[in-house]
Amino acid sequence: MKKISIVILLASSFWVMAQERPQMNDIDADGVELTPVFVGMPAIATDRPDITESAQITPVGWFQYEGGYQFSHAEERISLTSISDAHQIEQVLRFGINRKFEMRAVINSNTQRIDIVDTWNDPFRTTGVNPVTIGFKYNLFKETDLLPQTTWLSHLTLPWVAAGDYRAPAQGNVVFHEQRLMLEKGLTQRLGIASNIGISGGMNGTNGFVDGGMFSLALGYDLGNDYGVYAEYFSNWQLQGQQLFGTPYFDGGFTKLLSNDLQLDIYAGFDLSPYVDTRLNTSGLFFGTGVSYRFPLAHYLR
Repeated sequence: MKKISIVILLASSFWVMAQERPQMNDIDADGVELTPVFVGMPAIATDRPDITESAQITPVGWFQYEGGYQFSHAEERISLTSISDAHQIEQVLRFGINRKFEMRAVINSNTQRIDIVDTWNDPFRTTGVNPVTIGFKYNLFKETDLLPQTTWLSHLTLPWVAAGDYRAPAQGNVVFHEQRLMLEKGLTQRLGIASNIGISGGMNGTNGFVDGGMFSLALGYDLGNDYGVYAEYFSNWQLQGQQLFGTPYFDGGFTKLLSNDLQLDIYAGFDLSPYVDTRLNTSGLFFGTGVSYRFPLAHYLR
């Protein structure tokens, strides 16, 4: 059954990076520098609330938490009609190792009610912690006048690190991977554009190494007074046998910086399939809200 993809929602907040907070090194009584810190650090750049992951790397030695809640409703009408409603708590943990590399983990938990309306079966519910995803981002190229900020993301989803109804069986565990190329470019001082291109699949088993993928394109605008707004198109695709199926979506939302290191967000979106020509007869919507915060754990790292 088709489900709205909510593994990592995440926003490119290139439209809120105009705010800067100057920071000074700590000096002892003898004039000796104690702790090197960042000077003129840009505002927090997050992967949420949109699907388009940010090409920005978490600052060196800083820990960044991005969490939120999402409700999604999806309907699929192929041989049978199925309806699902899901409530999900999303968490992304990020830590900057150096200026080009960050480690990350995605921990999502949800409860989902599924109703296959063309059968006599009663609706059923699944609840638990989804298989945990770990991975990294690596910055390939910095933004220039001509080229976008370009970053590579690699994820592994571990089926045995889960809880509740999402625990994998003892046999047949399959580790899933996701690879993304993330591009991000400022068009003006207030307007930015970002895009992700990705593939995914199973590391072993019968699913195929590449049997899915995604594409996204997002525009973000700085409204001033630490408010940002974005609009996004994204599509998830999957390979089933010899056929390629794609599901397009549109979403948008707002962000608000409460400080240089604290951001709130709210967003909503829907499945475009009823309005465009797709091979899957699906419909759906989703909305959510969240908070992102960062703080230094080891900002003496280089």
